[in-house]
Amino acid sequence: MSKIFKDINKLLPKYVPERIPHREAEFNNLLNIFKPVLDDLESYTHAFIIGSSGVGKTMLARYFERHLLRDKKYREKVYIIYTNYRVEKKPGNLIRKLTSITIPSMPPRGFSIEEMFIAALNAAEKEDKRILMIIDDSDSLFRRDKEFIYMISRVDEISQTQNILSLLFILHSEEPLLNLDPWTAGTLKRNIIRLSEYTYNELIDILLARVEEAFVEGSIPFETVETCADISSTYNFNARYAIELLLNGGKIAEYYGSSEVKPEHIRLARDKVPPSFSVEDLRHLSIHEKLILYSLSKLLLYSNKAFVSTGELEEEYQAICNEIGITPISHTWFWNEIKTLSYFGFISRRDSGKGYRGRTTLIGLPSFSAKFLEDILGREVYRRK
Repeated sequence: MSKIFKDINKLLPKYVPERIPHREAEFNNLLNIFKPVLDDLESYTHAFIIGSSGVGKTMLARYFERHLLRDKKYREKVYIIYTNYRVEKKPGNLIRKLTSITIPSMPPRGFSIEEMFIAALNAAEKEDKRILMIIDDSDSLFRRDKEFIYMISRVDEISQTQNILSLLFILHSEEPLLNLDPWTAGTLKRNIIRLSEYTYNELIDILLARVEEAFVEGSIPFETVETCADISSTYNFNARYAIELLLNGGKIAEYYGSSEVKPEHIRLARDKVPPSFSVEDLRHLSIHEKLILYSLSKLLLYSNKAFVSTGELEEEYQAICNEIGITPISHTWFWNEIKTLSYFGFISRRDSGKGYRGRTTLIGLPSFSAKFLEDILGREVYRRK
């Protein structure tokens, strides 16, 4: 039996804790927003959870989802569907997930997105049920698929049925909302819950709550928790990062045969834990996002530069596309992908300063090492040849 871990699963990204320190008010706000729908006073509503990496956006949404599913009254009257757009990648996949729950017998192919969507709404309405669809990591959905956003947010205008679809979007920033047409924006931007970054003391509370669930009593000195919070301060007190430090620090302590996780184990773990994303996140990227990251890793690795210009990066990306036989995306689409990678913390962007002619955007790599990315993504990129 482990001398360190009581339940290591309580430290994994997918785990939804029983307590959510310093997000209780936001949870109550979310519940109040959707309560009129849940209590049959309204047919639908829309809301947004917006915040940077590691502030608890997904945790809050999944906690809300679990709260509803645990209540028989809500579970029987509402279809609750959680999706992640970074995983699903296409609007059609979101709708197929919706129909697989509302109409399990419906074939996943052979119908248009709109046909499947309306069929799912009609099926739910016949059962006298509402639908709550949670769409996580939906930044790129708003930039790429505005017509789809219009379709799912204005159901009463595209079908003869009453709108019974409530939407909860999770975004990293409000920027994707700025380009919506006024009608769609007016429909959607009613309820926005903005999550601020945690403070040092708030992060301490979060870590202590997770320690209680995941570790054997007495195996985590308070100084170790302080070290996690201190290191995480470099990344805006990113709670996800801090919890991963605890997880890997515990593994290192076990490897060395220690019965407690010491501050030095956390400092050693720092080299193993990326601040903003994981290897699993890399697998969910589109092929062009992977190619852009791979191009960036090569340029930074072999030039010893801290940053490269977007022009250099696009040129390298196009060269690699040609080498492996993939048609490069357009300049506009390339810039949109840069924005997406930046929002999710894969890359950094800043305006050029001295040493550059004119103004350009410089791209950096704040998380994984360039060598690591080149190795991981190189295998995926050239496997396609």
